[in-house]
Amino acid sequence: MASRAGTACGSAPCNLSAVSKPIGFTHVLRGGLVALLAASLLPTLATADGPSFLRLFGARKVEADPEQAYELTEVEGPWMILAETFSGPEGKKQAHQLVIELRRDYNMPAYVYKENFDFTRPVGSFGPDRKQLRYANAARYEAYAVLVGEFDSVNHPELKSTLQTLKTIQPGVFQQVSPETEVGPMAAIRRIHQQLTQGEQRKTRGPMFNAFVTRNPMLPDNFTQAPEVDSFVRRLNENVEHSLLDCKGKYTVVVRTFEGLSTTMIGGKVEKDLKPSSERLDQSADLANQMVMALREKGVEAYEFHDRSKSIVTVGSFESLGRPVGNGFEYAPEIRRTIEQYASGERFERDTQGRMVRVANHIKKIPFDVEPHPIAVPKVTKRSLYSAATSLGR
Repeated sequence: MASRAGTACGSAPCNLSAVSKPIGFTHVLRGGLVALLAASLLPTLATADGPSFLRLFGARKVEADPEQAYELTEVEGPWMILAETFSGPEGKKQAHQLVIELRRDYNMPAYVYKENFDFTRPVGSFGPDRKQLRYANAARYEAYAVLVGEFDSVNHPELKSTLQTLKTIQPGVFQQVSPETEVGPMAAIRRIHQQLTQGEQRKTRGPMFNAFVTRNPMLPDNFTQAPEVDSFVRRLNENVEHSLLDCKGKYTVVVRTFEGLSTTMIGGKVEKDLKPSSERLDQSADLANQMVMALREKGVEAYEFHDRSKSIVTVGSFESLGRPVGNGFEYAPEIRRTIEQYASGERFERDTQGRMVRVANHIKKIPFDVEPHPIAVPKVTKRSLYSAATSLGR
């Protein structure tokens, strides 16, 4: 017998993006409603200090093998910190050295990302004679960026502290770096940075003081990151027969999203109710389960997933998302085919009398999303459980 799950916030204000305070909620199972109290579920985790909790699970030691390149892929992220960029004949070597130092000395997952810059080509034209516009300082060079972190959200509890650490530390590689060793705009940026970090400011401003949070450049702009999974969400999905948490691949395609939020028209605008009701969430969970079971009956690898505000149905288990092409991104052929196959919209089918009739793309009369989209498969990790515990103590 398949199971399904849904949740609803109690009467107290509820932050849907993270468990910021104990809240009342309802755990919906196929057999009925089982009341659970978040405040009593994680009290020991909320009061435990960070390091003790990490030791309880065993903090992961980041690999730091000088023989490994640690090149950035689409698997890391989707949120990262751009720590530093190097260019010039020693740029690749310096970037690799910084990656090793960050991994070895600070236990930070760091990666190298190569970018090619070409400022020698025309950038357009203007005027009646269509005169070609070119860069004032024509140059062509390679730059190597060092990105840090495997953050699944900009609200990840370790992101802020990691960024602050990067801004103040003094890795040894920077003793070898100077504006004279770099090319293009990086040389000018390095000179300005050295001026800003003179004297007393050296105590608080390291060579990576300008580090900032960014997206993984290997991912497409419209890529949706993995749903957040803390101990609360994990419980919602643990009795689901075809749970997305059991998917073995790295990526899947969301073919239907069932929102637990209601919508109302206010002043001609659609407004969403920020307090999902247990009834709507229960309906969403039930529809998601029906859709998955119907797809499974047709031999389709389908999964369902439930969180605080919605239920989703996904199709497929993929190891590769695709690859960057020029200034864009090309999805893997199997992902592209899945998106096209399950996109909602009208199509023609033969009815019982053999006539071609126009129908919406659906299963069991439940339509698919207009624009299916790939996501990273959510995983239950020690880090996500730690995130849930520490956020309750804020």
